[in-house]
Amino acid sequence: MTVALRCVGVRVRYGGIEVLHGVGIAVPFGALTTLVGPNGAGKSTLLGWCAGAASTASASEGRLILAHLSDALDASGWSATRRASHGLRLVPSGLNVFQRLTVADNLRATGDPAAALALFPELEPLLPQRAGTLSGGQRQLLAVAGALTGRWQVLVIDEPVQGIAPALAERVYAAIAAAVTPDRAILVADPIATRALRVADFVWQLERGRVTFAGEPAEFTARLGRTHGA
Repeated sequence: MTVALRCVGVRVRYGGIEVLHGVGIAVPFGALTTLVGPNGAGKSTLLGWCAGAASTASASEGRLILAHLSDALDASGWSATRRASHGLRLVPSGLNVFQRLTVADNLRATGDPAAALALFPELEPLLPQRAGTLSGGQRQLLAVAGALTGRWQVLVIDEPVQGIAPALAERVYAAIAAAVTPDRAILVADPIATRALRVADFVWQLERGRVTFAGEPAEFTARLGRTHGA
């Protein structure tokens, strides 16, 4: 498989504390890759670093490689805007919608409203409502719906079902998996591995800022079984 995004030797520090210790992962085209690990493992920090998002980090280093046509481009020094212009899109957890705009305007700004409502008709009654008045789960659904129906080559989503009811969370993950195409790649981070493993093609695990596993979901599940059985 062709790698859509690769990060190499990523180190991020906040003050005197290093939270990522030379992390490297690869995200291939045509696959849903999941990044799992407990809260505080460094998942959000890594995703934000890949997208070039604004950060309070005191220092960071590493290389970011993005696929573009038949080339692999070193995007390490690029701004977030330039990374986005080359198809890298981040959906962060938390503040991820335009809070003063209505739900309808958010969908128009970020994706395809008709396609988003076809995926998640739960959003239709909310269209005239300001996004800032939604619950956390509703905002997350809005952000994911806009992103999935928007323009991107590599989509990076931090905790896509945070605050969303379990039944709807399964549909969200199914929609994420269905959005993968041979010329697109998706990376999701989730602290609850079992949710993402049902639809993931590849798994990376972070623990205390280090990669502790890379492989297929079946291997990861077997490894968990051996660990819990020990």
